[in-house]
Amino acid sequence: MKLFSFVTNALLGASGLALVAAPAMAQPDNGTVDWSGVYVGANAGWNNSATQVHPSTATTNQLTGLSNGAGTVAVPPATFPTSQMDYSDQDWAAGGQVGINKQVGHMVYGVEGDMDALGGHSSQSSNYALPATGLTTGSAVSIDRRTDPNWTASVRGRVGWATGPLLLYGTGGVAFADVRQSALYGYTPTAAAGVAAANPGANLGPFANGASSDNTLVGWTVGGGAEYAINKRVSIGAEYRHSDYGTSTFGFVAPGAGATEENVPVHFADDQVLAKVNFKFMGGLF
Repeated sequence: MKLFSFVTNALLGASGLALVAAPAMAQPDNGTVDWSGVYVGANAGWNNSATQVHPSTATTNQLTGLSNGAGTVAVPPATFPTSQMDYSDQDWAAGGQVGINKQVGHMVYGVEGDMDALGGHSSQSSNYALPATGLTTGSAVSIDRRTDPNWTASVRGRVGWATGPLLLYGTGGVAFADVRQSALYGYTPTAAAGVAAANPGANLGPFANGASSDNTLVGWTVGGGAEYAINKRVSIGAEYRHSDYGTSTFGFVAPGAGATEENVPVHFADDQVLAKVNFKFMGGLF
């Protein structure tokens, strides 16, 4: 219901913009609209970003090189399995598009490119237990993951059917997304009896470290939409697309006492519903 309300308001806003910006021209008669030509436009709407972190492993540098009261103990880093995590966020998207159409009878063929800024972020946390060592009775590791999508873009083909001022179309092509993946790691050891007394002033935790990686992802996108010609220059419409950017491995490396690091495969995808307004250049290229 919230999505329907958001899209409805966006469509009304795009319609108002088109009506204000349109020249004073008569409504086109059925069958007289020619969709051929070059156009530019703006869009705004809803974006759902979905992140899936695949199961992997992480490595934590545990307490080491300290005395347990009887002697110095060397403890190797602990590598442990991490679980799958799925999280998403719904927020705004806004940007613009440029394209070109060629109409042959009722069929309309075209190419469109677009780019949108995105709002929002998503996150999720997980916790893991490490076994006892010569210096601890056990330890806890926490991983807080976060996804910040910055922008998306696409270059797509469009194929549609025009009847009067209405155009229904399908679209698909290559998609791009700039996404920052971040992680905050916490390591909380529980020192064994006598360790604190044997190491006065030593840092026994808790420890924390963070890492992030900003990547431009490449994938595919597919969807469809509808446009309505208000007059010979201006059209309004709505479009839905699903985009999948595949799985990329993000390396989070942070050496140091108590630090956790990993190379984690992350899958990213999004869905968008956009209200659009387009302004066509008269004459076009055909």
